Amino acid sequence: MKIVTLETNNPDLKLVEPDIERDALNGVKWLEGDMGRATLQLMGVADEHNKPTTLDEEKERVNDFLTRQDQLNWMIEYRGKVVGSVWVDLEASDFLASPSVHVMIGDPDMRGKGVGLASVSSVIDYLKDGGEKTVYSRYITTNIGSEHLLSKLGFENLGEPYSDGDLLFQNMKLELMIDPESIN
Repeated sequence: MKIVTLETNNPDLKLVEPDIERDALNGVKWLEGDMGRATLQLMGVADEHNKPTTLDEEKERVNDFLTRQDQLNWMIEYRGKVVGSVWVDLEASDFLASPSVHVMIGDPDMRGKGVGLASVSSVIDYLKDGGEKTVYSRYITTNIGSEHLLSKLGFENLGEPYSDGDLLFQNMKLELMIDPESIN
């Protein structure tokens, strides 16, 4: 699905369409070693699926980002360097309603600096401009950073934590406010 570039409230940060060659290399780099395993674990990847990746696997993943009709995918670009990704699932899963927004800051040096917050906020605005009234997300309960980011954006817990495989997740929901001035 063709993606439009999204600006954020940070002039150094924008959301761009995935690129197979560029982003496959980033994926391999972000997901290698102990830091990569920890990143995947924080995203809710079960231990049995938390394995090193290859360049070919990452090229397939990025190609999937570009061709899926049930998902919108952007890469997070900070000062010309891709540092993560943000995506929206357009169809509900067994555990989560749609649309649901998710983020991964792959570059560990960029975590905790507002990159995820600005990126997800921009995607929420995009969905709101498209007529969505509610946005969902979820986080693995041990990922305090994701919980903080989603809460800061106004998401609220939806139901109780639940198990998905051997991991415990919490769903969240954000009701989007309609600006009365935009109705005219």
